[in-house]
Amino acid sequence: MQQKSNAKQKENIRAQEKTMSDMADKAMKNYESTLKTGLKLQEETVKAWSNLYNQSTAAQDYQKTFANYNKLANGVFPIAQRRLEEVIALVEKNTRTGTELVRKSVEAAQSPISGNGQNKWTELWTASMAAFRANAEAVAEINAKAIDSWIDLVKKSAEAAETRATKAA
Repeated sequence: MQQKSNAKQKENIRAQEKTMSDMADKAMKNYESTLKTGLKLQEETVKAWSNLYNQSTAAQDYQKTFANYNKLANGVFPIAQRRLEEVIALVEKNTRTGTELVRKSVEAAQSPISGNGQNKWTELWTASMAAFRANAEAVAEINAKAIDSWIDLVKKSAEAAETRATKAA
């Protein structure tokens, strides 16, 4: 009877681990898809603005305008790609961390309440808080880098606009 109960518990744990692993995989794929969609949206936005601007400029300015937008795009997309790579690395790290936390929670749930079981729950709680803190710090760092990149882009665009305005005057 005890063996059947233990076997059933192990089977339930394996099913829970598989479910959690599947959910983590699906979440990671959805997150990657969302990031790729966001990048594609940015590309299409630049193209749309480029087309709109090109329609309103004179024909002789077409090549100069296109070269400016091409330069802008060549500066923006590598930066966006680096941010995307950082986010994907964070998602992968969080997946590994989440899997480790699930493993620790299963161990804690299987441990007797007194003695070692309490230590396992404490370890799980400590690891969970450490993962939360590390994730918050990583997200803040990625956001700060993204903001710095956009500030640099705005500064470069403003400098280029001033240069064009001075040449035109």
